[in-house]
Amino acid sequence: MSYQYVAVAGARTAYRASGSGPALVLMKNNRRPLDYPVADVLSRRFRVLQIHPVGFGASDRPEEYAFGSIDRQVLAVLDHERIDRFAVWGFSQPACMSAIVARSTDRAAALVMGGVPPIGFPTDGTMRRLEREPRLPKASLEFWRSYRSYDWHHELRCYAGTKVAYMGTADPAIRRLRKLRPVLEGIGFSYLEFDGLSHSSCGLGDESADGRHVAQTVADQLLSRGAG
Repeated sequence: MSYQYVAVAGARTAYRASGSGPALVLMKNNRRPLDYPVADVLSRRFRVLQIHPVGFGASDRPEEYAFGSIDRQVLAVLDHERIDRFAVWGFSQPACMSAIVARSTDRAAALVMGGVPPIGFPTDGTMRRLEREPRLPKASLEFWRSYRSYDWHHELRCYAGTKVAYMGTADPAIRRLRKLRPVLEGIGFSYLEFDGLSHSSCGLGDESADGRHVAQTVADQLLSRGAG
């Protein structure tokens, strides 16, 4: 099955759909692999839509675009698919893409953020490095600038859907996430750690048994909280 496309503001957003059940959007920022390895597991329980924002993955890559407008692109895909309610899930940079989507609409029943601290990321120091990095694609830099324009403690506190944050204990960012745990739980997040897993082995791109275990555990969390 090839990509499907929806045009938004003059550029095409690519996506792939599979499975049946409650709608689950997986944000994707790379063309390869064609599908997240865990998509087959998740598509047994959900209608899975793997969406690439403009400037990323298999979507169009114009020189000029509002690269932070990921919410509009996702909603355009869902409208095209005639889907109303959905959960949105991302890992690493796509987790932050997912947050932009969730904060923008009451159609988002759940938000899953893996591999990043939901608040305070990127740090000021990280952002300064990104600004100086000549190899960083324009779409990525413009996305981070847009993402940093929000007060995420406020946005996530106001977001009324199910919220899940997770990370592997071997991820270098785990200390920062653990410091945030009381804050996250105070604003309604479920907090999950996966023992011994690194950043890559905890992600949606991991095709091992570990990656599938993470995906199934998070999916169970969504369904148990009525977000599926």
